[in-house]
Amino acid sequence: MTGYDEREVRDLLVRAADEFPAATVLPEPLLTEGRRAVRRRRLVAGAAAVVTVLALLGATALLDAARPTPPPTPADSPEPVTGPPAEAPERFDPGQWLFRLDGIPDDLPLRTYSTDHHTQWVTLASPRAGQDGSGDRWALDRVIVLKIAARGVDPFEPMRESDASAEPRRPTRVPLPGDPVDPVQGARAYLHTSPDGGETRLSWQYAPDAWAVITVHGDERPEESARRFAVSMVWQPHRVTLPFLDVTPPAGARLHRAVVSEYQGRWTRAQLGYLAPSRPDSPRAYEDLSIGVERGPIVRSAEKETTVAGRPARAEDAHSAGAYRVWQVPGGACPTCVGEVGYLSTAGRAALGGRDAALALAATVRLVDDPDDPTAWRPL
Repeated sequence: MTGYDEREVRDLLVRAADEFPAATVLPEPLLTEGRRAVRRRRLVAGAAAVVTVLALLGATALLDAARPTPPPTPADSPEPVTGPPAEAPERFDPGQWLFRLDGIPDDLPLRTYSTDHHTQWVTLASPRAGQDGSGDRWALDRVIVLKIAARGVDPFEPMRESDASAEPRRPTRVPLPGDPVDPVQGARAYLHTSPDGGETRLSWQYAPDAWAVITVHGDERPEESARRFAVSMVWQPHRVTLPFLDVTPPAGARLHRAVVSEYQGRWTRAQLGYLAPSRPDSPRAYEDLSIGVERGPIVRSAEKETTVAGRPARAEDAHSAGAYRVWQVPGGACPTCVGEVGYLSTAGRAALGGRDAALALAATVRLVDDPDDPTAWRPL
């Protein structure tokens, strides 16, 4: 992959895998234990990118893009449409969006919406012709990522790392954020192209010491496309909503991130990510454990199945990654939905308290009455 935040692309394309790979596979960037391998699947620079994504725990896209994106706030508590904030917070509330996007084109049906303490992003992609949204291998024609960072957070750090390892290895003429270009939203703006030419990044400070960055891959007119999405940003704070009911996390776990994924206007996965009690928060933090629901199908293996509360279930354990799934999720009609609990670190594994406790927690996941109606989703 060239410069994408590996969380963004993993979350966008996450699909369930029938088997865990060998125990070296775990998705956290910059950590040892091979955790990068799962979440970062290479987007090959060029006209298209082939991504293989294995979902150990899965995540992603935070609101149903078939309706307004993200879904509007409840009618009884509307928030006014504003311009960019005069001052960005040092920490975002993971349960609140600061903006929404209007007019996302239909040719970007793979969509991810994610928010944590330090960043909020929307990732959009178009599969190459012939892709049907099934399986765990994708060929992509375009990928666009719009990210805003909290005050004092450097959103360019993973891009610099990616540029430093890009092939062919040649220095960029101007370091990030790039060359000055025409303003965006009344702010000074900058344009930067990765050394391999695979990505174009349009960035600006939407508030003092707080950056917004739009990354474009596979577009013939990347700056023009980036500016269209910048114009489509509507600064309107509103609550995150989810298609499953509240689940009490393990004692001491702290909410870090909310993610929902969707394909062709239909949500496919929704999760909350938590930091383990012992884990410090930072701009590079990733959740240690997660709780959520996936709309299947997920390949089942009879010899590995067990039962929890009379429902089929499955546990996949490794030293520092695990996924626990329970089928037949109660609540709104969704015969293929699966409740999921997972961990992405040894700290997360310890917080879950073992296989039986994790399966029991996954069995508590319940859908809202009408999970396909985002106005019926529960606010976070």
